[in-house]
Amino acid sequence: MPRVVVLLLVIVGTCVLAACGGSSADTPAGGSSDPTLAGLIGTPDATQLVTPNLIVMGGTDFPAGKTVRIPFQIYRKDGQLLEPDGGTAQLYLGETATSPALGPYPVEQLSLAGEGVTFDRDDARVIMVAAAVPLPKAGTWNAVVTMSVDGAETTATNAFTVLATETTPAVGDAAPTARTPTLADVGGDAAKISTAFPADPSLLQDSIPDLLAAQTPFVAVFATPKFCTSRICGPIVDIVQNVQRSLKGTPMAFVHAEIFTDLDPSKGAAPWVEAWRLPTEPWVFVVAADGRITAKFEGAITEQELETAARAALKAP
Repeated sequence: MPRVVVLLLVIVGTCVLAACGGSSADTPAGGSSDPTLAGLIGTPDATQLVTPNLIVMGGTDFPAGKTVRIPFQIYRKDGQLLEPDGGTAQLYLGETATSPALGPYPVEQLSLAGEGVTFDRDDARVIMVAAAVPLPKAGTWNAVVTMSVDGAETTATNAFTVLATETTPAVGDAAPTARTPTLADVGGDAAKISTAFPADPSLLQDSIPDLLAAQTPFVAVFATPKFCTSRICGPIVDIVQNVQRSLKGTPMAFVHAEIFTDLDPSKGAAPWVEAWRLPTEPWVFVVAADGRITAKFEGAITEQELETAARAALKAP
C-alpha cells in the first residue's frame, strides 16, 4: 500500500528546488561571473548551499529525463512567504554547490483565487510555477532560486531527488481502470464518498472505468479536503468545479475520488489510489476520449492551467 503523504519541505544539507524550461546563461543572475550554484548565492568557496530562505515544494514525482511542471512556495525560515517583484523568478540546478549551474529556468507566480475557491486562514493564495523543467539524471540535486523581493536580490536553496522512473502513470499512458465510487453506490449519500463540504454531486456521478468504456474524456481529481496534509485539497476541488462550469456543454466529465478507504486515514489508501500509484495528494489527471492521459498535475494547480489542459484533451485525436 503506498504511503500517502505530501512532501512540503525538503531539506537535505540545505539547498532548494524551483523550476521551468529555459535557456542557459553565461552570467548567472545577480551579476556573479561564477557559473556555480555557490556563486549564485555569493559564497563561491562554500561546499554547502545555505540561505535564510527555503522552498516549499508541491510535489515528489520528479523522473529523470522528463520535462515536468513544479509548483512551489519560497519561505523565509521564520515562516514568512516571499513573493517576487513582478511575479517572476529564475531557477538553477546543480549536482553540488560547486557544480556548473544548469539554467536559468523561468518561474512565474500564479493566483489560486477564484469564484467559490475557499482557503484556510494560513493558506497561500498564490503559487510559483516552473512550467517545464528538464530534469537531469537520477540522484540528489541542488537548486537555487533567484528573485527580487521588495527591490532586493534574494536567493533560496534546497535539495530534491530526481527519480530513476516515474512514480505515477505518465502522460501518454492508458488511464488505470480501477473503479471509483459514485453516488449510485451509496444510495445518494455524498458524505459516504466525499469529505468536501459541501460535496458537489456532479463530481460523484461517474466512475472512471465507465467513462473509459464509453470513450468519454474526463478530469479526475484525487484529493481529500478534510484530511489533506498539504492543506490545498479543498481549494483544488473548488478549482476543478470552476473548470467544470467553464466546460459545461462539452463532452468533458469530471470525477472527484477520495484518498483513504472509507474516508478513514487509519484504513490506508483506497484501491483506486493504489491503482494510480499516487505517493502524495492532491493529484489531477486529464484523460482524452481514447483513454490516454494527456496531462497531470501534482499539488496546486490554477484554473487557467487546468482549463487549458482539459480543452487540449478535447481536441486530442
